[in-house]
Amino acid sequence: MASRINGISSTTTYINTQGAKLGKLFQNEIIKRSKLLSQKVQADLNNSVEKGAVSFTQRSVLFLYKKNGKNSVTATIMIKDQQAKYLYNILVQQKSIDKFIPTSLARLDRFGNISGLRRGLTNGKYKVVKSKYGKERLIDTSKKDTKKKTKRVIGLREEKRRKLIYDFYSEVDKGVRLIMSDIQGTFRIKRR
Repeated sequence: MASRINGISSTTTYINTQGAKLGKLFQNEIIKRSKLLSQKVQADLNNSVEKGAVSFTQRSVLFLYKKNGKNSVTATIMIKDQQAKYLYNILVQQKSIDKFIPTSLARLDRFGNISGLRRGLTNGKYKVVKSKYGKERLIDTSKKDTKKKTKRVIGLREEKRRKLIYDFYSEVDKGVRLIMSDIQGTFRIKRR
């Protein structure tokens, strides 16, 4: 497709229209690639959870974009606010938590937690007993074990550190550098 350009005014018009088209193509390409990266980050996060991610975690990555002028676009990949509070300790920084670690006698839900713990504590089915050495045990009062009372212990209170399952910032940073590597332009990668 050859186009005839005669004179300075038609050359100026041609350059301006082609520049506007290229600017829109550039914006659309950045948006498309960033959205694909956000979907990949969500899939990788879901796969990094040991027994499978709950639906709350499966919907945690958010992608936003804003067109700034004719040739600029801002794309944001982030964890939603509610999910960020919950996932911060396993995505960004480890933190020790004090919780009941289930014993082999405890009935567990599909995520490895003691089933009905909160409800059992409020209605009296489970009771917290503190020994003279300061160790706390979770007792199931519905089980009757008259000799040693060991079969009633379903949990021990211990400090547990959750491991990082997915380093969000480094993975997104690597992904952005990879998807933008073959596009010429000026890019700024910010971390909030």
